[in-house]
Amino acid sequence: MFTMMNSARLSVGLQGVGLSERATQHALAYARDRKQGRAPNTSAPAGAMDTIIHHPDVARTLMTMRAYTDATRAICYVTAGALDRAHRLTDPAQKTIAQERNALVTPVAKAFSTDIANEVASLGVQVHGGMGFVEETGAAQFMRDARIAAIYEGTNGIQAIDLVQRKLPLSGGETVRREIADMRAHS
Repeated sequence: MFTMMNSARLSVGLQGVGLSERATQHALAYARDRKQGRAPNTSAPAGAMDTIIHHPDVARTLMTMRAYTDATRAICYVTAGALDRAHRLTDPAQKTIAQERNALVTPVAKAFSTDIANEVASLGVQVHGGMGFVEETGAAQFMRDARIAAIYEGTNGIQAIDLVQRKLPLSGGETVRREIADMRAHS
């Protein structure tokens, strides 16, 4: 049962990654096409307008969307690797460590990725400006889809309770200490 639920939660986390990626790509395409005003330090001729991707705030927003999306992808990769090791390892001690790591990171991947999808979709609407709420752009649909992902397979609040009450105490806290040590070793 827990294996099935962990797989389902990872799948919903990956849905968050996909929504973030799509919202980012959509906003980027719009920013490359939409002309408005003049960007600072522009080389465009006088009276010409620049595409909004050249405006610093839009560029910053797009970079934030990309960074958030990449972070969700990374935590889902970590979770998928832990899930694979939990299934495939044969040494009982190593298998237990992998199962506990998977148990620890799964609620983080699900909740983080879907919460970030909400943020990225919202930023995508911001890039679209007033057009963000117009159905023809598609940006509003990403926002709706991202919002519902946070309640699939256990709301993100339930994931937080599960993490704090059941996952952090695994093996007397050794699982989370091992995860932190591993992060420090690889940073």
